[in-house]
Order: sequence, then structure tokens, then C-alpha cells
Amino acid sequence: MIKSYFIFLFLCLITLNTKAQNPNWSVNTASYQYSMTFTSFLNIDGRTLTSLDDTVAAIVNDEIRGVSSVEYVASLNKYVTYLSVFANTDNETISFKIYDSTNDNVIDVVKNQDFIIDGNIGGILQSFSIAKPALNAGAILNSFAFSGVTSTSQTITNNKIDIVLPFETNLTNLIVDFSLSDGASFLVDNEKQTSGVSKQDFTNPVIYKVLSEDESKLIAYEVNVTIETESSNPSEIVLTSDFGLFVNKAPLLINLETSTPLTNLLKETISVTNAIVLSVEKNNDLNYSIQIVPIQQGEFSIELPKNSVQSTGDVGNLASNKLVFNYDIVNPYVLSTKRNNPIDEITDNDTLEFIVIFSEAVENVSVTDFESVSDSEIALTKETDSKYIVTITNIDDIKGAVSLNIKETNSIKDKASNVLLNSVINPHQN
Repeated sequence: MIKSYFIFLFLCLITLNTKAQNPNWSVNTASYQYSMTFTSFLNIDGRTLTSLDDTVAAIVNDEIRGVSSVEYVASLNKYVTYLSVFANTDNETISFKIYDSTNDNVIDVVKNQDFIIDGNIGGILQSFSIAKPALNAGAILNSFAFSGVTSTSQTITNNKIDIVLPFETNLTNLIVDFSLSDGASFLVDNEKQTSGVSKQDFTNPVIYKVLSEDESKLIAYEVNVTIETESSNPSEIVLTSDFGLFVNKAPLLINLETSTPLTNLLKETISVTNAIVLSVEKNNDLNYSIQIVPIQQGEFSIELPKNSVQSTGDVGNLASNKLVFNYDIVNPYVLSTKRNNPIDEITDNDTLEFIVIFSEAVENVSVTDFESVSDSEIALTKETDSKYIVTITNIDDIKGAVSLNIKETNSIKDKASNVLLNSVINPHQN
């Protein structure tokens, strides 16, 4: 009885002290000519793996092609793996398995990567994520403000944030409130910030970076904070138009609303690209009508940069919003048509399928815009804004050429409302 007790106790002690062991993953590097490297991090169910016994394996054609364990990088307080993957040919598909030592479990990761000879993916800051489930790739700054301080104005353009704070605000110790895409991180000098907690000196511009949860995207924002002077009252200018993004007529009428009267709004003070300012008409102290004309086809825009005009007291304006348009006066047309199925010119099929490609993106394309031989039936499938599949059926009794035409009167237009040039699609022998 005593002997049995000691055997049982011995087995219990072995069980309690047994450490979870990595699976028997290994790779014979001498069998392969080429390699590529990954700097990656491992994540299971939203938990980044931090044990030095946690391991990742790269799999190609059910073979182990690379193995690496987690390492700690003190400079960024981060756990990564330096994974080398080996192959003899380019473009092989790599999949991944993770060994989670905490739970003594091997997990298949639903993520693939093509092998690139001498390729290098990921870095210490932006590591390649190997995770199950996949992490969020969004890197969006939804909001940015200061705790306890209401800004006088704020503009965000081209990843640049300009903020004006009330007179006598202390810029040296401001607490930032922000919101980001799910799981994303907000960084200053690669140090993670906490909304409502982290403090920053904004005496000079500060570069913030939004890093997506999966670390695939890193977007930088330059934040410039200024203090309004005691007597300043900068004009807030808003530009509006009844025109949409695509236009085919000129001139365009732009409406300008200002929060304070302006003293020097002239054609020369308005910033336009690929356009000229035709006229500026003052309707009242706070409203103007501006006419602009695009110079040539393509994108054109209008805006008033910061301090381009002044209000009473020679106080410059805040930057206006930017209106962007696309000038298009070219009518769309049928660029090409090709028999898709069957491809033989002469056929006895009851169904003919054509690929119709327009010269640009078009709208309002419907089956009623097409016509063919008498009693035939037409079906339409949109593949892209400029590519359509047209199917003709019920033609088994037809002997001779089967034509497919676009009706002279149709509803097809491009995004700028230019109507379709009349086109006849070549007939095909049936």
C-alpha cells in the first residue's frame, strides 16, 4: 500500500512539472537554394504570444520550410519571430502553423503568402501578422481632440491636422483624446499613446502614426497646434456647389460662405488646379458667387488656402474645404465586342454570349438598350462599369447572321451624363 502511494505521488509530480513541448518541427535548409525572411508576430484569439516557447512553422506543399520561436525586442517592448523560409522555386504558396505553448496547442492559420526569392517581409515596427482569427487592417484616425480644451478650429487635409486653440492655452502639456479603427495603435516616436491619458508638448508640430491591428498599414499625421491671438477672429470659409463629382458643362458656379466679412477676395486669391477663375461676385458681406472654367479634360479643383484672404484687422482666414471635380465632355462608345461562347463564327447553338466593352465607365445599361433578330431573347450581366456580358437565346430557328445592336434611342451615359455614341455590334453567323 505504501509502495503504491509513492508511485502515485511520483507520477503526479512528473505531471505537474512537465513543460509543454514544441512539436517536432524542423527543416533541412541544405535541400533548398533560396530563402526569404519574415519579421512577424503571433496572435491567437486576440492574444499576442509572448512565450519564448511559442513557435511558428512555414508550410509549403505539406512540408516544413521554416521554423522560428518568439523573441523579445526590448527597444519596442515587443515579441516577434524572425522566420526564414526556404524553397527551390519562386511563387510557391506558404501557409503557417502556430504552436501555442501556454495551451500546448497547434493552430492552423488561414493566411497565405507567395514565396519571393530573397524577399523580406515585415520589420520590428510593422511586423507581418500571423494570427487566428485575422486581425483588423484598418488604420483610420476617427477623431482627435484635447481633454478639457475646446478648439477654435480644426482642419484635416492630406494627413495634416491644423488646430487653433483659445488664447493663452498652455501647449506644453496637453492630454489627447482620440479614437481609431478597432485594434489600431496611436504612436509618437514609436511609443504607444493612450486616449485621455497620454500627454504631449505641442509647441512644435508632432508626428502621430496610426498602426493597424495587423500592422500592415502605418499612416502618419502631422499635428500643428497654434494659439489664436487675443483679438484674432479668422474667417471660416466653406465652398459648396450643386454639381457632382463628374461634370460636362462649364462654367461651374461655386458658392462661398464666410463667417466674417472679407476685405480682399479676388480671383487671384482663389487657388484652382486645371481651371481658371472666371468671375467673383459679392452677394453680401458673407456670401460670394464664383465661376470657374476647367482648362482641359480630367480632374480640377478649387480651394482657399490658409491666410489667402483677410478679414477686418488683417486677420487671415482658416483653410477652406477643397472641392474636386472631373471634367468629361467625351461621349462613351463601344470599344470592342467579342463572341465569348461559343467562339466559333458559325454555330448551331441556341445561345450566343458576347463580351461588350465600353470606352469608359457607363451607367443605366439595361437589357432594353440592346436588340437582335426577331423573337430572340436578350439577357445582360454587368462585370464592371465598362464591361458587360450580353446573352442571346431563342435563336435555334434562325438561319444566317445574328446581329446584336444597341438601339439608337437608349439610356446609356457615362458618369458625366455624356450620352453613348450610336454603335452597331458586328453580326455573327448562326
